[in-house]
Amino acid sequence: MSWIDPTKKAIKVILFNMAFIIFLLAFYELFIFFLVHHPSILKKCPMIIRNSIGHLYNSGIRHNIQFSPNCAQFDKNLGYILKPGHCIHSGIEFSNSYFINSVGVRDDELSLDHPQIIVSGDSFAMGWGVNQEETFAQLLEQKTGMRVLNASVSSYGTAREMIMLKRIPTDKLKYLIIQYCGNDYGENKSFFLDHNVLHTMSKEKYHYYVAEDQRKKYVFGKYVLMEIENRIKETFNSNGDDNKPIDKDEIDLFINAIMHSNLDLKNVQIIAFVMNGRIAGDNKEFPEALKKKIRRGDYPFYIRKMIVMDLSNILNDDNFYVLDDHMNKTGHAVVADVLYKIILEMNTF
Repeated sequence: MSWIDPTKKAIKVILFNMAFIIFLLAFYELFIFFLVHHPSILKKCPMIIRNSIGHLYNSGIRHNIQFSPNCAQFDKNLGYILKPGHCIHSGIEFSNSYFINSVGVRDDELSLDHPQIIVSGDSFAMGWGVNQEETFAQLLEQKTGMRVLNASVSSYGTAREMIMLKRIPTDKLKYLIIQYCGNDYGENKSFFLDHNVLHTMSKEKYHYYVAEDQRKKYVFGKYVLMEIENRIKETFNSNGDDNKPIDKDEIDLFINAIMHSNLDLKNVQIIAFVMNGRIAGDNKEFPEALKKKIRRGDYPFYIRKMIVMDLSNILNDDNFYVLDDHMNKTGHAVVADVLYKIILEMNTF
């Protein structure tokens, strides 16, 4: 029986295991790449896989319109606005034209002329992933015959949305539709803690984000590295000062941003709803809590009479993209129908 050097044997085992791990990682990279670029197949996968790939795509693969030099520009009071003119914003599942007016929102100039309805929100209401005429704002204008302005801008929180409205004549405003998203919390909290003054990013910081967004190029291994990085962040993430308790919850901060907007809303009917994506549970808690809060609280009448829409049982999985988690055109059509019914029942047009 020949003698085998244990050192060489150990090295062979180590090299074999390393090669096997590299093979598994390469296979996983190809698996992710295939699903990212074939959403129709991803849609047939279990929800846990869909959510994982979708999170990966949204967190580090897709390009954000607010950091596109063709579609957005720095604004000293709001951080950024959409860039007046025309641009195209694309993702794996869509490619859409944006026609942006002089104020920096996705609508025409005529809609700035004393609108009767204003839609305020972030990328969901702006119409990320759908054509301009397919947004629920434009569909609502068609249905009601009223002048509707879509004043929504990607990633704006409630505080910035209200500041944007100061650039628009609101003397004819009858309905203010506010789309809330869970990521508005941070901005609304900062607004409250800074004594209801909004401090946005500097011009240098904005251009840093632009450069970072433009660097989202694919190289082999990127998806696996992103997946590992996300897992590490989930395990060790600490928000530090952001976890300091304050005497306001998410609902309080939302209402505070509206009440301290310095807008004359006493004769305006506010319609609010939350949109966090396709998962129904993520869209249910906020409207329930908001309804309870405005019923119990000592608020101005325009807050107490606010209509709160609950879309958690109305929108379904088919109303959203697979990867991007924004509403597709069928989702916008559903939202437009619900809003139209609410306005129709009030018989004011």
